[in-house]
Amino acid sequence: MKKHVLLFLLFSTFFAYSIINIQDSTNTFIIEYNQNPRDRKLSTQEVKERGFDLLANQIVENIDEIDLRKMARSAIFETSYGFRWKMVNLQTGKIIILKVDKNFKLISARNSDNSKIM
Repeated sequence: MKKHVLLFLLFSTFFAYSIINIQDSTNTFIIEYNQNPRDRKLSTQEVKERGFDLLANQIVENIDEIDLRKMARSAIFETSYGFRWKMVNLQTGKIIILKVDKNFKLISARNSDNSKIM
């Protein structure tokens, strides 16, 4: 009887381990393809070198509905039309998506429900 219990425990651990590996591999697959393949996330060093952080702050300052003291900015992504990033209000959780062209001229500023801000 002891041998049967040991064999059962041994096989059940292998079975449980294989299920965990399958779930981990499917989660990484979803995370990898969550972004648009044309968009490239800029590193923080590249953002600072090219001065995008200052340009992004200048654009956000011109929008009346955004209070910079309460907002957090996501990473800046380079797209086919220019650049995009998200701003999140830390108190309300409101998300604003900003899109600019290659010359950092504002294309659109929208809420997460796709309604225009300006």
